[in-house]
Amino acid sequence: MLKLFIHIIVFGFLLSCDSNQQKIAHLLDEGKALYKAGDLANAQVSFNNALAIAEDHIDERYQIADALYAMGDIASASQQYQAIIKKDDKQITARIKLGQILLLANKPDTAEQLAKQALAIEPDNVELKVLLAKAYSAQNNTDAAFVEVEAALQKQPDHEGASVLLASLLIKSGNLDKAAGVLQQLIEKSPKAIAPRLLMADLYINGGSVKEAEALVNAVIQIEPKQLEHRKRLAILLINQKRVDEAEKLLRLAVNELNNDEDAELLLVNFLASQKKPEVAVAELIPMIGQQPTHYQLKFKLAELQLALKQADKVEETLKELQAVDAKAVAYQAKTSLARLYVASNRLQEAKPLVAELLAKQADNTDALLLQGEIAIAERQLPDAVATIRKVLAAQPQNIKALSLLGNAHLLANDWLLARENIEKIVELSPKDETARERLASIWLRMGDPQKALQQLAVLFKLNPNNRSGLELLFKVYIAEKQWDKAQQVAQQFQGSDAELATGYFLSGLAYQAEGKTDKSIARYLQVLDKQPLAVEPLTQLVKSYLALKQSDKAIVKLNELIKQHPENFVACSLLGNVYSQTNKLPEAIKAYQKAIAIKPDWPGHYRNLALVYQLQNHEAEAIKTLQEGLTKAGEQPDLVGDLASIYHQNGEHDKVLALYESVYQHQPKSLSAINNLASYLTDYGTGEPALQRAEQLAESLEKSNDRFGLDTVAWIAYKKGDYDKAERLLLKVSQQNPDEAVSNYHLGMVYFKKGDKNQAKIFLEKAINKKNEFNGWEEAMKTLKSLNGN
Repeated sequence: MLKLFIHIIVFGFLLSCDSNQQKIAHLLDEGKALYKAGDLANAQVSFNNALAIAEDHIDERYQIADALYAMGDIASASQQYQAIIKKDDKQITARIKLGQILLLANKPDTAEQLAKQALAIEPDNVELKVLLAKAYSAQNNTDAAFVEVEAALQKQPDHEGASVLLASLLIKSGNLDKAAGVLQQLIEKSPKAIAPRLLMADLYINGGSVKEAEALVNAVIQIEPKQLEHRKRLAILLINQKRVDEAEKLLRLAVNELNNDEDAELLLVNFLASQKKPEVAVAELIPMIGQQPTHYQLKFKLAELQLALKQADKVEETLKELQAVDAKAVAYQAKTSLARLYVASNRLQEAKPLVAELLAKQADNTDALLLQGEIAIAERQLPDAVATIRKVLAAQPQNIKALSLLGNAHLLANDWLLARENIEKIVELSPKDETARERLASIWLRMGDPQKALQQLAVLFKLNPNNRSGLELLFKVYIAEKQWDKAQQVAQQFQGSDAELATGYFLSGLAYQAEGKTDKSIARYLQVLDKQPLAVEPLTQLVKSYLALKQSDKAIVKLNELIKQHPENFVACSLLGNVYSQTNKLPEAIKAYQKAIAIKPDWPGHYRNLALVYQLQNHEAEAIKTLQEGLTKAGEQPDLVGDLASIYHQNGEHDKVLALYESVYQHQPKSLSAINNLASYLTDYGTGEPALQRAEQLAESLEKSNDRFGLDTVAWIAYKKGDYDKAERLLLKVSQQNPDEAVSNYHLGMVYFKKGDKNQAKIFLEKAINKKNEFNGWEEAMKTLKSLNGN
């Protein structure tokens, strides 16, 4: 009975193990299928369920880790290999695979440490020696790499990985003949070895032996006919040899031989788009999609090509069709792409619900969070943008897109130091990123350090001596440094096409203008307009130069000439209005601005200029009517709102100002500017305690921001409520950002006055009234200061 009992227990245990293995296998297959379909969230659930069963089973954990690695989920695979090592630190295979991942992640020092620890356990393990050699090579410690790889080959002379690495080290050392000998010997011994043949093909290509390279790659294709990457390699080789027709034939054959594999189809389409025209690729794609309706990535490619062809309506239609398919992962990808399209085309209100839906399903979705950040930046909700983008960087500190967006947000907030830090991180992660180098140079220039800007530009021009954006920035540096000759030399570097020549003339004009040689600048701007008559900046600068030389008649002639040739040129009409206005020809100015409005009614500047002319004529009612029309047709733009509010305020019509600010807030409830205007005005001109309470409620979002105007408003509300400590704390923060802000100095002076600190009150009130421009509270500041001085 005892023996029978033992047999039952053992048999039950084996059945349990077998059952667990079957469950794990099932969950792995399920996870792989979901991952391939793009349903990452549910794939992760399947893998987690498998892990829950396999937690104490090393063999099964290997299966899961290897599956994750094969699918490209390197981070999750790395976690599992680490878990295996933690469970049993003598698991050498896990250490080797983790070391390979570390090398891929550009962490050779950590891979070196891992390999050395494992070699202490198994000093003769050839795979570990190869891993250590690769780690040394990645750190440019070539001599140490040679020692390890040669030791590995002494143990196992025919080891393919060690032989290929030895050849790579020989190539790196310039010993090409010996490297070729090692590879040739390995190829002869290993009829189906892939790596030595591919490395040998690279050697042939670099040596100009294209036929030999082509033969080797063809041999690799014969060994692994289902591996698309080999055919891609051969296609690139043919394209580089200008044998485009042969490359196309090769890729079409791949599509047929691989049974219309989706990746092969995409490779052919990409080839047609780059080597022929996007229209040709679209014509090829449409029947492919008809034959393979579940090859959804083909349809995403169609949307991409339609976007390249500027067919926005078709892009939207294609993405909406994909959004409606049953496959959740595809619909999810389509929603992301559609939201990205809406953001790129400034259709923010259509993008917002899509982004919200994406985040509701997956709160840490990187793409959706970045889109949410872009929307916040576009709406100038900069604190929200910063907070959102930082969520991405907390999980992915090396995400270049997130770093770039965060840099943009800080630039818009005039936080130059934080902007610089983020762009510097991009340069560190991607030293050859020309755009990042250019942006960093621009930030240094804005921060008043042209020498640091020049250092970045020097690196940029090593990467690309003809970087046009960099040259324009270099021009600005020379202008800032008043190196006029060098600025003109940069302008002369723009040669070639008419567009580049026009840019050169324009820069030359700017240099002459900055140097004070205004007459010479005019000739340059006229040269630009001769080639590009509708160019805005050259025309604006030309008019500026004419006015500086008191030649308004020439400006008027030129502008009327342009308007006659191009009647829809609203910029010329607006500039004509400016010239008439500055020469006191106000009726003519009104006509010019009215014509500009008729052509471009959604341009706020026209209404502001026209309203100003009416004010100069003391036609205040017309000015108000014009600004109101602008708010209706051009939208509630901050400048238009400010101009109208200013007129109402000067007339003492505080109720109208409040009504205006309330209207803007109702239409833009998340706009910090709208919130600040309403809260600030309620604080100073609202009626009674309810107005102050409303202001305090509105200002809650302002206190979370780092915006100095918003913080000043919150501080002033605290002052009105008698919380002088809070007001002082916030106003000192504002003062650090801008020590010369008159209103903030007035507010801080009043805080100290209430706290009984007469010396500090005098200091800040004097700083406030020393400014030329008066402000709301000027009289109170003067009265308080007089009392402090005993007057």
